[in-house]
Amino acid sequence: MRCRWMYLWLCLCLPLPALASGPALSAADLRVMEVPGFLDAHPDLRYRKWAVDALHRHELNTAMDYFRRAARYADKPSQGYLAELYWYGVQMPADRALAHAWMVVAAERGYPMFVELRDRFAAGLTAEQRQRSQGIQQELMAEYGDAVAKPRIAEVLRRARQEMTGSRTASQVNNMVITYGSGAGSGTILGSEYYAPKYWDPAQYHLWQDATWEKVPVGTVDVGLPQNVPASSL
Repeated sequence: MRCRWMYLWLCLCLPLPALASGPALSAADLRVMEVPGFLDAHPDLRYRKWAVDALHRHELNTAMDYFRRAARYADKPSQGYLAELYWYGVQMPADRALAHAWMVVAAERGYPMFVELRDRFAAGLTAEQRQRSQGIQQELMAEYGDAVAKPRIAEVLRRARQEMTGSRTASQVNNMVITYGSGAGSGTILGSEYYAPKYWDPAQYHLWQDATWEKVPVGTVDVGLPQNVPASSL
């Protein structure tokens, strides 16, 4: 059977923190994300990381709870993960109407991967499922759509940066050297790198995410006939 396969599942093989942000990270991005406390200030990335960790442990309910938390902070990949889990019925009965509704929310920004999957999911719905999905979409958009979710993460980013930099001027922040960890896990990073606007300014933060996820290709692979697999093989 020929089908599209979502890149998010391939991301399960990526090392963290690469997974926490996306598949196309620069060396500078990785250095920043390795600093203790960075993910604490980015709940979208933190909850997605915890969710994927839970999937690796085969703790589906925990994973889905964390994906929902990340989704509340405008995390489109987490919304896509939820859609796939519902669509394929991973350790639970499939719910295609709910899956499609989640994928509609995930595709809100037009990322090619999610748009392609939204359309493929739509093609697999019955008329009744399509109607039910439309009702669910309104409920999900009211809680997880960008109109309400982006302001949530924006407030967190602003507050976190203010707490870390305090009354320091921009020049002071840019010229500082941040030292963290101890032993083999120690490191240093320039303030100009760590406090780069793309990680802390809400508008630039979303542009950074757009640049990452808009580049994710949607590949075509050959797979066998669908079958149930034990949790230990996920």
